[in-house]
Amino acid sequence: MPLVRSFSVGIVDLHGEDRVRFLHGMVTNDIEKLEPQKGCHAAMLTTKGKLLADFVVVNLGPYLSIEIDPALVEKIRAHLDKHIVMDDVEVRAVTIPALGVYGDDAAEAIKRAIGLDVAALPSYAAALGDQVGVVRTPELRMPGFHVYGNVAIDGTPLDDAEFEERRIEAGTPRYGVDMGEDRLPIEAGITDAVSFEKGCYLGQEVIARATNLGHINRRLVGLVVDGDPPATGMKLSSPSKPDAGWVTSSARSRRLGKTIALGYVHRTLWDPGTQLALADGRTATVSALPFAG
Repeated sequence: MPLVRSFSVGIVDLHGEDRVRFLHGMVTNDIEKLEPQKGCHAAMLTTKGKLLADFVVVNLGPYLSIEIDPALVEKIRAHLDKHIVMDDVEVRAVTIPALGVYGDDAAEAIKRAIGLDVAALPSYAAALGDQVGVVRTPELRMPGFHVYGNVAIDGTPLDDAEFEERRIEAGTPRYGVDMGEDRLPIEAGITDAVSFEKGCYLGQEVIARATNLGHINRRLVGLVVDGDPPATGMKLSSPSKPDAGWVTSSARSRRLGKTIALGYVHRTLWDPGTQLALADGRTATVSALPFAG
């Protein structure tokens, strides 16, 4: 049986003739290339290239739909409204219930429940039915789908704590936890949300400069930790660099049988296998992402 998680999701829809051109200039990924029912991971930045939010954008034909953390809906809606001048764009926002369905049998369970064949959907693409919609999501590095509508799907419940455990295993950063307005998207490792070929967008100059220079000072990495999960914000150090970095999120992985964490580490120390010291004296070893099982 698949894993099934109930959660709330923010939906920000853009209507109007200029919706594609407008959003294309506001986000990091290439919206103009999205065919109907196709989507992408994208981010919205400040003029200094720092993250305002990351989200999924889907082209639903008559309008564009952004799936986002409910806590960020009003922030992003206000940011979009602020930049609409003479554009024919209308922004509508709502928070709705959704189901996350994960596992090798997720697509089969969805087809049994609502009749939509979603097995061949690429990441972030959508399938629409009668008052129901499905978007494929790679957030847990396994077959996964977000289902919208009044739907019941049989499966094993996935609570918030286990979802966090699996999210960290997958190396998927969460906005407000592992990244925020103090980080560039390339520091947070969400390079799939950035098109390095598209034209101008807010914050592009900073991203292009950092990319062309060939380095960033810190990057989100995996950490394998001795003992219990370390606290968020716990400092990391090394004999060569006392301020080596810090932990952003952690969990005891039951599947892997070890404590794992995400954190930012200086570029001189982020190679897998590098050993760092936590502020409480324990050892943290840098690991590639996603964590190997």
